Amino acid sequence: MTDKLNKHFKDIQSSIYKNFKELETSNTVNISKDSWKRPEGGEGKTMVMSDGSFFDNCAVNYSSIYGKDLPQAALANSLNKDTKFGYKVMGVSVISHPKNPHVPTSHMNVRFFGILDKKGKITDWWIGGGYDLTPFIPYEEDILSWHSSAKDNLDPWSTFFYEIFSEGCNSYFNIPHRNERRGVGGIFFDDLSLGSIDKSIDFLKSVAQTYLDSYLKIIDKRKMLKFTKNEKDFQLIRRGRYVEFNLIYDRGTAFGLQSNGRIESILASLPGNVKWSYKKSKEYKSLEKKLLKVINRDWNV
Repeated sequence: MTDKLNKHFKDIQSSIYKNFKELETSNTVNISKDSWKRPEGGEGKTMVMSDGSFFDNCAVNYSSIYGKDLPQAALANSLNKDTKFGYKVMGVSVISHPKNPHVPTSHMNVRFFGILDKKGKITDWWIGGGYDLTPFIPYEEDILSWHSSAKDNLDPWSTFFYEIFSEGCNSYFNIPHRNERRGVGGIFFDDLSLGSIDKSIDFLKSVAQTYLDSYLKIIDKRKMLKFTKNEKDFQLIRRGRYVEFNLIYDRGTAFGLQSNGRIESILASLPGNVKWSYKKSKEYKSLEKKLLKVINRDWNV
């Protein structure tokens, strides 16, 4: 069962990486592909593109790890799970930082948690994941398309999912100390099971595919737009918000650190180029005013 599950996640990683790699036209793009194993048990593959023609930085990571004590950050509602024989976690995490500020940053994660018995078999399990969009120069039609695609995928599974998962995303991807949301939302779910492992994995595959299709659609519309130095500087400073969220609030980052995860892979999702600036230009303030009106509202369709 574990080998079969691992293959599903490896296939998701391979598909997303292949599509993202096709966006790069520069022969000088830095590509790293690291397969790794950890002493406690488990394996993974970290795939990173940086300093390319399209991406400043992009990480598409697969991991499948074994642990004994489920970290507190694993799931909000699963602290009473009996893990005396250990647990298994596998998943794919994607985060992209395009060079062009007209193309939003994006994030996607799908994961499977399994509780093991003394024979190493999965006795209890659940899934989680989701995706969200962080624009810098926002386009309303892109945001509505992003949400509509999510709803179209979720409705056949349950007509309740989109509303619940979209509101969950708005609540989770929030930066309290800034009183800002991280972006324009998407979907976020946790502690979910759909009757069988196979059906739940099919659901995760549909989420990953919808993310990829929706994001590529936005990329195709925005990747050739020209941008100014002021717009690029604005993007770099706003990326600082992304770093703040990932290092302070993100449960996935906390889980990786608490489970003695591979630091290089955990932090591979951070942007290679980012700025913090105390004094803001008039151009920055104007762009930020427009952006905040967009990200600090609900886009649920």
